[in-house]
Amino acid sequence: MAHPDVACGVPSGEAIDQHRWIVFQDESGTALTSVVRRTWGKRGQTPVIQLNGSRRGRDNMTAFLAYRAGEPPRLYAWAKTGDGYTKDDFPLLLTMLHARLEGPVTLIWDNYSSHTSHLVRDWTRQQPWLKVVPLPPYAPELNPVELLWKIVKDRIANRAFRSIQELADADDAALSTIKKNATLLIGFLAGTRLPLPEVLSSA
Repeated sequence: MAHPDVACGVPSGEAIDQHRWIVFQDESGTALTSVVRRTWGKRGQTPVIQLNGSRRGRDNMTAFLAYRAGEPPRLYAWAKTGDGYTKDDFPLLLTMLHARLEGPVTLIWDNYSSHTSHLVRDWTRQQPWLKVVPLPPYAPELNPVELLWKIVKDRIANRAFRSIQELADADDAALSTIKKNATLLIGFLAGTRLPLPEVLSSA
């Protein structure tokens, strides 16, 4: 069920600027310890994943799911190994996003400390093309990018990766496949049950 605060924060069908992109953002990551999912196996033979023994190494991802009335949704994602995304990364990420969308943006994201830092807040206030709408605390079900991460991790589940680069390549392959599937992107948006009529009517 949609949270009333967010329903008020996301423009209704009548109020949406036809040239403005509505963009949801979130971060996630995968590690060499592997993602395990329920699977099939021969009776009496439990499937075993042979890991390389390393617990170090993480592939950090950030994704932006964008929609605008009259156009199919778009997914933009970036990844890096090692440290996660911080307040220093978001001005550049948002600048790159704006360059690709070529239009004004309403950004909807959570209260992650890097999003609410003074550096990021000050920077976003100075961008005439950008409006920021925070999600309420503890409401991941309202962010369609959360559903994206589940699909990405399902695609790499039950696999043993020999290196962080091999893991990063698998994440990139999963994201690349999802980017091309407009129906799936619409499904992520519909899964939030937020009032996004222009997108949902095209599902």
